[in-house]
Amino acid sequence: MTPRFIPLTLATGLLAALISNGQAFAQNTMRLKSEITISGETIRLDQLIEGVGEKGNVALFRAPQPGARGTIRADRIVDAAREMGIRGIETADIVAVNVVRPGRTISRDEMQAAISLTAAERGSLGNLDVMIDDHHAARMVDAVRADAIKVTSFNRDLRSGRYEARLSLAGAPDGIDGWTVTGSIVEMREVAVPSTDIERGEAIQAKDIVIVKRPAAQVAADVVRPLADLIGMVPRRALKAGEFIRSADLAKPILVEKAALVSVIYQTRGLTLSMRGRAQASGSQGDIVKVQNLQSKKIVEGVVTGPGQITIAGPVAPQASLSEAAIRR
Repeated sequence: MTPRFIPLTLATGLLAALISNGQAFAQNTMRLKSEITISGETIRLDQLIEGVGEKGNVALFRAPQPGARGTIRADRIVDAAREMGIRGIETADIVAVNVVRPGRTISRDEMQAAISLTAAERGSLGNLDVMIDDHHAARMVDAVRADAIKVTSFNRDLRSGRYEARLSLAGAPDGIDGWTVTGSIVEMREVAVPSTDIERGEAIQAKDIVIVKRPAAQVAADVVRPLADLIGMVPRRALKAGEFIRSADLAKPILVEKAALVSVIYQTRGLTLSMRGRAQASGSQGDIVKVQNLQSKKIVEGVVTGPGQITIAGPVAPQASLSEAAIRR
């Protein structure tokens, strides 16, 4: 849509002053331009007419919006010049002057990044997801305005997460050419979740897990977040891709099976002896289980320290029989 150009009050006042003083001048080579490219909010007479001189340094019309085009009728320009005492403008059959105001787009992502940085600088912890309300569109500014965005004011309600921010370009004085946006800020948490369905009893591997971000309010205290706390664990139930994994969903992997032959390590005061034994119960890393000496048939307790391995730290009551059994082997 062609913008409507409105004469400015400043120009009107100046016109009246010039007329009242009876000032008039003419130029021999004044020509109306067929097209102009501008920046800024106003259009001067010397931008429209070639050779008009210093008297043309007056803002007469409002410019189109950045990134838009418009036209000004030639007769309106000639009439405005005549009111200033400027005559003899060659129009060369130009009906209207095309006005181009190049622009560049400030995206919503750029706005969000500036607000995120400001929130972090003001003490907000963790990962922040900054959202701008849907009714705030990308903003167009003059193409020559290459300045970065700055946040001139920022107010946030920590309870609701709502905020209001005043933005402008870094090269502009505070409050000039600024605009206000509103939205919400949600604190996020990084959480490890299954990348695929995992069956019950199937040991979790690194390839089965992906790190995602979720709102902190959705992450309960019993949710297992670090990847390291999941690798090697065994689900007590089937896990679905993308769902939270809670502590109660996991069990340590069974390293020693009941009735299986195991390696028994006896350690005391710099002495290490090994023998074979039979586990009397299943156990995970760190569990205390009973093991039977295959030679003496005595039963002692030890700690599961690895797959098929139980360690006994001395001194313990059956120390002599265990040592003898090892020596006989």
